[in-house]
Amino acid sequence: MPPTVDPSEVLAQIGAAGPAGITPQNLEKFFPKLSRSTLNRRLAALVGNGTIKTAGAGRTTRYVCTSPFTRADIDAYFSIPWQQRPAAPFNEALLETLPNIDPERALRCTQIQAIANPMDRRFLAIFLIDLSWGSSVLEGGTYSALDTEALIGYGQRNKDKPTADAVLVLNHKRAAEYLWANRALTVENVCAMHALLTDDHNLAEVADSDHFLPAHQRGKPREFEDVSLGASAYIPPFRPGTGYIAKALDKVIATANTLPAINAALYLLTRIPYLQAFANGNKRTSRLAANAPLLVHGLLPFSFSDVNKSDYIRGMAAFYELGSMHVIEQTFIEGYARSVVRSSNIPASLRTLGFDVDAVTQSLTDFINTGRRPTDRRAQIFLTSHEI
Repeated sequence: MPPTVDPSEVLAQIGAAGPAGITPQNLEKFFPKLSRSTLNRRLAALVGNGTIKTAGAGRTTRYVCTSPFTRADIDAYFSIPWQQRPAAPFNEALLETLPNIDPERALRCTQIQAIANPMDRRFLAIFLIDLSWGSSVLEGGTYSALDTEALIGYGQRNKDKPTADAVLVLNHKRAAEYLWANRALTVENVCAMHALLTDDHNLAEVADSDHFLPAHQRGKPREFEDVSLGASAYIPPFRPGTGYIAKALDKVIATANTLPAINAALYLLTRIPYLQAFANGNKRTSRLAANAPLLVHGLLPFSFSDVNKSDYIRGMAAFYELGSMHVIEQTFIEGYARSVVRSSNIPASLRTLGFDVDAVTQSLTDFINTGRRPTDRRAQIFLTSHEI
């Protein structure tokens, strides 16, 4: 009688391989007495019931567990140098609506805005500074919050810092102003914001910066530009002469318009950069675009101030290479909670006693993740009436 192997044994070996997965050739080594055809049947059955999935194609095919990866799994995966990680070619299925933020968590993101400041001109003035600073930092900009306020509010540039960093901040301000006046989520508006974000203003001082693009590439989905991401095993799509990127961007925007606001925001934040819709400036554009559905639905916008930069980078990379939303979802939730706290009308009675933004943000993050009402009175005042 030929040897048999329980499917759970095969699954255990695939799970032990972690997010990188395992090739059929390496899997065979654990079951030397099992024929390849029998192993293939076991694998087909596990793929068929959704327990595992394939990644890559041909000789690079790997089998990966579909169960969610923990943060420890993801950190262990990224401890491997990117040159040694398996190639992660573009997977069109990741442009679908899932994976995304858990629906209940998304709903609770809308339930922490009970004391939101009115979104008037005063709010806009503060938001322009916060977003321009927060998003520029995520791009590697060196301007501090005070530098940004001085530049936007008073036109005072920090002469000790690169001109390119000042332009990066001012471009964010212009793009955010455009967003505020043109909130509809359309391809035209997304492209217009991209053009503003990547404008070099014909300044020779910024010619060597990778923040900006020549005029013919600004505001236009890439067609003949091949892109690669530094220190990443992800391989973006490149189909020159087919119009594929423009069509895919159309689909991304159309899909986002079918989603609830919070889900749409995180979808845009991840899918525009995953597609690498433009020759450069994709993450900047995605952060502005993510705010469109929030504003349209009357929710506080996301300023990206104080977002943990390393978590943001790790979260985006985990989506690119593993299709995992775990890290970027948590980064989004904590960052948005912090942004809501910054954009709220905190009573003077609490501010005069010292208001711990970090503690309140953590309480609201825990509420979003678990649904448990905060015990901290300072956090309770943020909850909408039906949660109190």
